[in-house]
Amino acid sequence: MQQSRHASSHVSATGSSGSAVSRPWSAQVRRGVDLQSLYALVYLVAANLIAGVLNLPSVAAALGIARQPGLADLLGDLVMLVFLFGTRSQDLRGRGTNPVQYKAQTNPGPAALIGAILLIMLASSIETGFTWVVNQGSQALGLVYHSTTSQIAAGQHGFLSPLDTAILVPVVEEFLLRGVVMGRLRPYGRTFAIVTSSFIFACLHGDITQSLFTFLLGLVLGVIAMEYSILWSMALHIFNNLVLADAMMWLTQTVPARTGSMINQGMTLLGLIGGLVVLWLIRGQLADRLRANRSRPGTYKGWISLGLAVLVALAVVNAAQRFSLA
Repeated sequence: MQQSRHASSHVSATGSSGSAVSRPWSAQVRRGVDLQSLYALVYLVAANLIAGVLNLPSVAAALGIARQPGLADLLGDLVMLVFLFGTRSQDLRGRGTNPVQYKAQTNPGPAALIGAILLIMLASSIETGFTWVVNQGSQALGLVYHSTTSQIAAGQHGFLSPLDTAILVPVVEEFLLRGVVMGRLRPYGRTFAIVTSSFIFACLHGDITQSLFTFLLGLVLGVIAMEYSILWSMALHIFNNLVLADAMMWLTQTVPARTGSMINQGMTLLGLIGGLVVLWLIRGQLADRLRANRSRPGTYKGWISLGLAVLVALAVVNAAQRFSLA
């Protein structure tokens, strides 16, 4: 929602007593960021608790899931999907004041989808370069960096694990980030909602290199969801996890090591060149959209939020735990 550049810096809000009070716009935004950050934090804590319980040997044995790799994670994500619909039913059913957008007046054409895929690949190429820098820096300090990507690769067994990470996880994350969080931040400005929800998305991953990738990925998916619908951002998220991540990982592990390395380097180069070309071609449109969706003055002061600070602190702690002594 575009905000007027000349809007008043104060709005009328109703207090708990029902009387009208004057509240600065930045305070309104801060409250909105607080609520969405804390909701994401509750989601993160609940997801980790459920996953931890389901992976307990006694619980896994009682439920008969001990011999099914990935089944505990799959069940955990299904529970979180129920949690989202149970706590934000109106939003996710396309109702309420900030409904999730399932339909749009226009659909993205092939050029828009290909451009989005190339931008996602560019984000992956940037992550690859940043991971190399982090690894080199870690070695210089006598540390070992354990990335989330390598842990996911080591844990992909059977068909349930890829089914979870490639299909269910993108669906749940899109409902949470591009559905609930971005939707409820949209009244403060479309660009603000996209950037803030992407930053929260990055914080939830708690990994210095993957958080960079998920932030950039969130920007692409946020624009797609905002301009078209969450179904298209969901489809692109699934494509990234299923094809660009899982399928490419399987392919490079199947072929000889040298061939696999060449494939990875080729994909990185393709993402880098292709993504930069896309950015160059859409630079005018991008500048126009940023100007058209400029938020009201004081909006970005809403980032000075206790809820967001807690989420950032937790992300930093989780990221630090991925480093160990060599």
